[in-house]
Amino acid sequence: MRNRISKPPVWRQYLVMGAMFAGLTITGLRVVQIQTVEQSHLQAQGDARYLREIAVLPERGKILDRNGQVLAVSTPVESLWADPRVFCAAKEQWKPLKELLSLRAKDLAATCERRANASFMYIKRRLPPALAQEVLSQNIPGIEIQREYRRYYPGGPVSAHLVGFTDVDDEGQEGLERGFQNALSGGQGRKRVLKDLAGNYVESVESIKQVQHGDDLQISIDQRVQSLASAYLEKTIKKHNAAGGSVVVLSIPSGEIIGMVNSPQFNPNDRSTLKRGVFRNRAVTDTVEPGSTTKPFTVAMALESGEVGVNTLVDTAPGYYRIGGHTIHDVHDYGEISVFDVIVHSSNIGSVKIAMAFPFKKLFSTLKKVGFGSRAANLPGEISGVLVERSRPIEHATVSYGYGFSATPLQIAKAYTALATDGELLPVTLEPKPEGYKAKGKKVFSADTARQIRLMLEQVATPEGTARKARIPRYRVGGKTGTTHKLVDGNYQNKRYVSLFAGMAPISDPRFVMVVTVDDPRGKLYYGGDVAAPVFADLMQDLMRLYNVAPDGIQETQITAINKEPGSA
Repeated sequence: MRNRISKPPVWRQYLVMGAMFAGLTITGLRVVQIQTVEQSHLQAQGDARYLREIAVLPERGKILDRNGQVLAVSTPVESLWADPRVFCAAKEQWKPLKELLSLRAKDLAATCERRANASFMYIKRRLPPALAQEVLSQNIPGIEIQREYRRYYPGGPVSAHLVGFTDVDDEGQEGLERGFQNALSGGQGRKRVLKDLAGNYVESVESIKQVQHGDDLQISIDQRVQSLASAYLEKTIKKHNAAGGSVVVLSIPSGEIIGMVNSPQFNPNDRSTLKRGVFRNRAVTDTVEPGSTTKPFTVAMALESGEVGVNTLVDTAPGYYRIGGHTIHDVHDYGEISVFDVIVHSSNIGSVKIAMAFPFKKLFSTLKKVGFGSRAANLPGEISGVLVERSRPIEHATVSYGYGFSATPLQIAKAYTALATDGELLPVTLEPKPEGYKAKGKKVFSADTARQIRLMLEQVATPEGTARKARIPRYRVGGKTGTTHKLVDGNYQNKRYVSLFAGMAPISDPRFVMVVTVDDPRGKLYYGGDVAAPVFADLMQDLMRLYNVAPDGIQETQITAINKEPGSA
């Protein structure tokens, strides 16, 4: 019997074909749905996985000296960061980080634990670009590079107190870096970037917000003057075993600050030296009692009254003077001397007797007019010092020779601009001015008074005066020494001093005013004429050369000192 092969029912064929058609129809409809209804949602999900917005950091503006020399600049560095959700799940691939960056796995694991719910964590910041690229070439999942900037200070410690420094995020922390933070820092930009399947950024898609790089800041400081001033100050501090000091140099008649240095120093390029207290710009943040550098203003007050002349005699014998229960001393018994010689010999008694011939308000008003008790230039961190009206006779007396009030070295320098000009107190500034610029000052003394005081200051820098060591060859210079007892917690310290010198050159037509302070010299010498005046002489001689100032020779003053015995103050 022949076997018969039965045919499958026709309905099965139709069933299979119907199922296939239905499947294709459903697939087609799903494709249509995805391409239309769900397109936006799915595109957003894809973008979330492969597109991301990142910050574009601005380059911080440079700080330049008056000649365009760079004092602070930002150099590009790379920082490594990662998405913790990707990076932390790939612990077995961390080994290159230990070899290249000296990062331990347990430290990375601890960071991962802290950042478990975050989408960003730093791996290592401020790396050289080549090293960052080498790390990136290891293809460790989740690690990315971000361009940042590291601040560099070519001058190192020389201008550090004035310029300041930034932190690891390039934010200004001290000095001009902090004071001009907004202008220097610029504004962040943002851009959208594309990631590959490994999570690495491979392409910039679009700029969302344009980055705004910081503005450059040019100041009146001359870095050549800074370097010289710093060297001379450090040499003196070492020689006299002093605690510190400051030098301020002003240009006349522009009022520009061309030099401002302090000690102790710090190096803004070495963060291990950034210790609390060492980075203050002491020329504007710390005060001293100006001591005998005040006496020219006491005498100027008297000359302005018309009741006292340079040849008016003052009896300073027998070398001490009692007011109430207090005794004021001179270094020597100068006897009867002229008002001119009160300055030349720095007589405390002469200054007191001149001042007390007038109401205290007159002396107070004179000191206020030349800027004491007010900030000199509104620099970052600058203070105003202390000058208050006094009522007791002994306070009237001590203020006349620079005790009982305090001032910053910059305030003292500003006050001396009224003597270096024909009686005009100049506004002082860090803004560079064009060559030949003359600042518009405030008239505080007559031209005749200012010129007479300059002749007295010139005589101070002769063998008859207290500042013989301030002299320089071929130029007429003048100034006033000061030596004050160091004040600590409201008490004067025995045998501890602040040495000062405030001066100008050349006397025939002053181009520069300079103030030097040396804090707590511990050697055998401590008078301002011995400690601070030599710094003035060394630096002023260099200034004459740097700025091509013509010599004015050594000429006899029009009014000579009566008493030839030298003294100290």
